[in-house]
Amino acid sequence: MKPPAESKDAPIRTDLRRIVLDRIIRGELAPGVRIKESRLAEELGASRTPLREALIHLEQEGFVRSELAHGFTVEPLSGREVREIYPILWTLEALALRSSGGAVYSLIEALAGINSSLAVAAEAEDRLRLDAEWHEKLLSHCPNRRLNSIISGLRTSIRRYEQFYMSDSALVLESVQQHRQIIDALQTKQGERAEHLLIVNWRVSMELLLVRLGEP
Repeated sequence: MKPPAESKDAPIRTDLRRIVLDRIIRGELAPGVRIKESRLAEELGASRTPLREALIHLEQEGFVRSELAHGFTVEPLSGREVREIYPILWTLEALALRSSGGAVYSLIEALAGINSSLAVAAEAEDRLRLDAEWHEKLLSHCPNRRLNSIISGLRTSIRRYEQFYMSDSALVLESVQQHRQIIDALQTKQGERAEHLLIVNWRVSMELLLVRLGEP
């Protein structure tokens, strides 16, 4: 007997991955929680086969894990993952900034505006969006498409850690201040200093995040 066909409004496979990932990042599917596939498929209006394919994709990306006879579970937040990913990200972002050359100086006003919005944002979700927007704007003149793609993938990998970080208003203000220092360096055309401060921004974020995770 064939399974019932999905309606034309049912999420397609690529959308399912995005929707489930969004729930993981928002904490609706919390770290360590077992994913009930039948219930989730019903909520999303999808069959279990494409949902399972989406979960397998997310497992390959490190967001969920599968165990024989136990299905899928959301990966717990891990200090080890933070220590592995953040140094790679700050190294590549610094390289992207260096590759941008003098074009980055035209972004100062836009960067200051985004940072001002970040300083007053009240919701963690808005803070996360604005912080990501600030970093994307900073590197928007990097001509290396492959480098940009790798950085984008790494940012996706840490989004739920950044969501956790951005839920603390004191940590957000720390990031805002570090962004201001980078902008100040750009205003005086100190490219190497801006690059160094960008590394500091990610390094401090990593250290503060590890403290929040109880793994200093």
